[in-house]
Amino acid sequence: MRQTRTALAALCVGLAVFFALQSISSSVATKTAVTATRAIKRGQTIRADDLKTVQIADSPALANVFSSDGDVKGLVAQVDIENGSVISRPMARASPVIGHGLTTIDVKISGSSKALIPGDKVSLVGSGGCASLPDAPDQNPAANRQTEADTEPANASDASTTGTGEPANGQTPTEQVEEPDTDVGTAPSTATPPTQSDGQTCILASQATVTGNPHRDESGNVTTMLAMPPRDAARIMAAQERMPILAAKL
Repeated sequence: MRQTRTALAALCVGLAVFFALQSISSSVATKTAVTATRAIKRGQTIRADDLKTVQIADSPALANVFSSDGDVKGLVAQVDIENGSVISRPMARASPVIGHGLTTIDVKISGSSKALIPGDKVSLVGSGGCASLPDAPDQNPAANRQTEADTEPANASDASTTGTGEPANGQTPTEQVEEPDTDVGTAPSTATPPTQSDGQTCILASQATVTGNPHRDESGNVTTMLAMPPRDAARIMAAQERMPILAAKL
């Protein structure tokens, strides 16, 4: 009887502790959170087997935490994520999508390109003047317009005057009045701006999007895949054989 009473007392104490813990846990709100099952490096694409969901105590500080592994799969890590870390929205973003009218090329970027990850916006600058490019545009548009004006033939009114400066038909020439430009409703041009150069550097692309992590090509060169308009791509393909190309993060 003594042993039975002792066992029943221990059972009652255990049940009391169990129900007390259940009462405490039920009063604490929890939420589903996505955590990393392994270390994920910055710039890597997150896979399904890198993730698992757990229940954690809810808090206003966890408002940006992902609650479904499907929302995280396929995103690009923006920071190094440690094993077991809870993944929040600022830590990952969607992979870049190539828009209509853009093309992608591998660009040999001088210096360290490891800091660039998919989705970054950069401008590409050549370390030499644009004059070294085979299709370089005129870098002095004002002088070019002046040269064109000097080489234009005389207008019809000049051609009809006599050698004394008087009109051939005897009429007094009328003064040409320039009409003001009133066309202010045209949409802004979407064409790529002309190449700009200061003699030492050359802006090859004002904006390009990184679409892949740096990798080695068949020749052993470290290249980065970027998306940009075809005109910029053609210019860079010609330039990277003549000058080093630098990337400035926007």
